[in-house]
This record gives sequence, structure tokens and C-alpha cells, in this order.
Amino acid sequence: MHWLRGLLFPVAAIYGFVTALRNRLFDLGWLKSYPIPGRSICIGNLNVGGSGKSPLTRYLMAHLQQDFEVQVLLRGYGRKTRGHLRVADHHSAQEVGDEALQYYGDLQDGDEVHVCEKRKDAITTLARDASKVLLLDDAFQHRYVRAGLSLLVSEYEHPFFRDYLMPVGSLREARRGAKRADALIFTKCPDNLSEELKKPYVEIGQRYGVPVFFSSIRYLPLKKMTPIPVNPPNHVLLVTGIAHPEPLLHHLEASYTVTHLKYPDHFPFTLAHLRQIHQKFSTFDVEKTIIITTEKDFVRLSSMKDEISKAPWFVQPIGISFDREALFLTTINEYVRKN
Repeated sequence: MHWLRGLLFPVAAIYGFVTALRNRLFDLGWLKSYPIPGRSICIGNLNVGGSGKSPLTRYLMAHLQQDFEVQVLLRGYGRKTRGHLRVADHHSAQEVGDEALQYYGDLQDGDEVHVCEKRKDAITTLARDASKVLLLDDAFQHRYVRAGLSLLVSEYEHPFFRDYLMPVGSLREARRGAKRADALIFTKCPDNLSEELKKPYVEIGQRYGVPVFFSSIRYLPLKKMTPIPVNPPNHVLLVTGIAHPEPLLHHLEASYTVTHLKYPDHFPFTLAHLRQIHQKFSTFDVEKTIIITTEKDFVRLSSMKDEISKAPWFVQPIGISFDREALFLTTINEYVRKN
């Protein structure tokens, strides 16, 4: 594989030149960036794949909903539609994407979720006033709009500063893009992370002039999604279609024997796939086995209610906790209260 990576370095160099030129044109003002009116927070990453943007967005939603109405805007990755849509009860994951439906389930009165691949097109049509905060999921590279506060996330185990530009690695742009962030959050950290282990991450933040925070996944009690009665299980059939399921797998392995069916990120489950999953389930001791999936995956599976109801499905909800949470929330509060 090292020889293949060597062959790809020239392609990565060309890609890096193009992205650097694009960023430079924005920095010089030759490409125009639209400053978003009112309060807006961008949650993004430099790496392709699951860095923990969605849990952070949901965390911010819950915090901001105490004082503001929240609008969420995202591309709607994986949807079959195009253009600007405001997410509503009748929409499916195929129409707006799984993440949009997940956020929609967290809304309170007055909140909204919108999808649009061209963020400016949506923003210019939104009702924006002092009661609202706009959260932009995965818009760090979408420089045609400029949020008031930018949060950059990166997985602790796969940090951007040890990664390479695509296609050699998974970086969308050069590491120095971190300079545009107002805060850097390393996600999915081990519990009780020592100051010594934090040190290289903090030094990276200092290099780019960005404050650094650390967050960890909190696994909440399982949610039963079907009415089938179950005995206390000792075996789990884990079904995932996310970028990095390893933390969830390790969490479940501490309590169960786990068989993992791993699908690609944002996998478009069909009825045939669901029946294959149930066929696999039937090969185990069904009296002591349950099926567990993620909240995001269940959004895509739940449209097939009749088939889902034939097996004991559970969802593993997650939250996040912060090291120096008070300081992180102070960063958020100072921004939204002064704008």
C-alpha cells in the first residue's frame, strides 16, 4: 500500500494547490464571501468522514434552545432532491438526508431545519432576527458564506494534523485551514485524558492561534424501537452505516458478545438489506440476542416499519461531555450575547 500512496502524492499535490488557490482568492476578496446576518455558528472539519459534527450540533442546539430559537442548515448529504427545502413531518431521509431528520427530531417550538447545497440561497430566504441562532453543519469549506463563529472538529484518534490531503489521506484542504477557526474541538476522546496526552493537541492549537477543547462520547440508555418482548441479552447484532463505528463497537463489547454488520457511511438501506439483516439475526439464539444501531442509521431504516417490527431493534443514543465545559460554553455565550 505504501507504493500506492507514493503514486497518489502528485495527485494530492495538485489537489492541495487548487484548494490553496481557492482559499487565497477568498482571503484576498476576489471570491466573495457573504457575511451571514445575525448570530451564526459553523460546525465543520478538515477531514472527510465522521468527525463528530452531528453530536456537537445537537449539543449546541440543546444549549441554545434555552434562550433562542434555533435554525439548522446543512447540505442534506445523500438526499435524492436538490435545492432548498425546509424539513417537515412528511419528509423522508431520501428527500432531506438522515442528519436533517435527526436534527428535526430535536426541534422545539419556533426552531427550523433546512437543507440546501448552496447555503447562501437558503440563508437569504430565512427569517433572521435577534431571537434566532443559525447553526451550519459542515460548512467550513463552503466559503461563499461566512458565519460569525467557526468551530472546527477533529477526531482524537484521527486528528487532522496527522492526516494528508486527499486522495493520499482524508483532508479536504491543507492543515493550515485550521487558522480560520475560532475554536478547535478534538472529539471522541478517551475518558480521563491526561494533560500529557493533551499536550500535542494543545500545541497544534497554539500553532494556529486557536483555543483547544476536548470532548468525549457519552452513551445513554438504549432505546427500544419495537414492541417485541426480550429477555436480558448476552449477544448483540450491531448494524452501522457510519464512518467510524469503532467507539460504539468497543463500548458494546464491554457488556455483550457483538457481531458487527458494517456498512459504508450514509448507506442507503433497502428492504432487501433489512431482510438480510433479519436473516442474519435468525441464525443466533434469538431469545438472547438484540439488534442495535445508531440514531442516524435508524432514521434511514425506520421508513420500513413493517419489516423493522419483526425483530427486537434498539437504538444507542449518544451525547457528549466536555473537558473545560464551562469555558467552552462561555465562548459560545459570549458570542451569541454580543451579537
